[in-house]
Amino acid sequence: MSRSVLVDKKRRKSENSAVAALPKLSWSDLSSSIPAVRLPSQISVEKPQQLEFSGVFRGHELTRKDRRLSSGLAPLDALIDGGIPRGRISEITGRAGSGKTSIAASFAAFATRRGEVAAWLDSSGSFDPESMAAAGVELRRMLWASMKTSSSSRMARATPPYSRFAVSPRERHQSAIVKAAELVLEAGGFGLVVVDFGEAPRALAYASSLRIARAAERSGAAVIAIAPWRMCGTFAALSLSASRAETSFSRLTPGSPVMFDGLAVDAMVARNKMGGTGRRVRVRALIDPIQIPAEVHPHLDRKEFPARVSASS
Repeated sequence: MSRSVLVDKKRRKSENSAVAALPKLSWSDLSSSIPAVRLPSQISVEKPQQLEFSGVFRGHELTRKDRRLSSGLAPLDALIDGGIPRGRISEITGRAGSGKTSIAASFAAFATRRGEVAAWLDSSGSFDPESMAAAGVELRRMLWASMKTSSSSRMARATPPYSRFAVSPRERHQSAIVKAAELVLEAGGFGLVVVDFGEAPRALAYASSLRIARAAERSGAAVIAIAPWRMCGTFAALSLSASRAETSFSRLTPGSPVMFDGLAVDAMVARNKMGGTGRRVRVRALIDPIQIPAEVHPHLDRKEFPARVSASS
């Protein structure tokens, strides 16, 4: 027992001697040896300059309500708050014969009648100047670019089967349409640019949609994309879905051929960044009458013979 106490006393003595051997720091001497540096009370600190964007701020796209292009159709304009936004992409989707081209033609007719210049990029070769003139479009203010492709067999033979990573002719053609839209928008001076992607396109890639959206914003022109389905994703500020509701025909006389009178088109807001998604309206594309000489058909009402296409509710 006495031996253990002796060992413990020796251990404590050695620890105390080790602690005593360490130098003690004098904080008062250390602070006095270093001169104090006082900073001025007012320091000119330059704040980083915030970048200004005309269309995008804090992650939200700003679609101005006062810059819109009307269609000239009161029910359709009421559906989309006065028209399609300028400087943005609007989509009109629908299958063949749904009336989407007629709706786009109404915007082109209103723009050209008020003195603006419009452009129509046609990828399928379905643009008919006579029909557009009948719809009220002033062709002298319309730039028409046709980019019709070859037949499907030629397109299939153009790409060898062993080229796994080769770009197909259809993809090259669609890239050419996007590039043409960029060139037209960068040229400036257009109030409306219509891009008809045809009846079997692929949805645009993110980069392609972004390029068209930026070009539209810089030029301030209203852009309409016509396709069976949506093409530009979230870059489209407005998306209208067109569907054919009914088609009307008539005969001038009991034995005469059947004449096309027009069709009723249901337009629904599939997407709208300003609100109102899901609303719909029915627009009737009818045939306006022309005067028929009385000596040809004296028993006919002159209001029944077709001349040009217009639209009414």
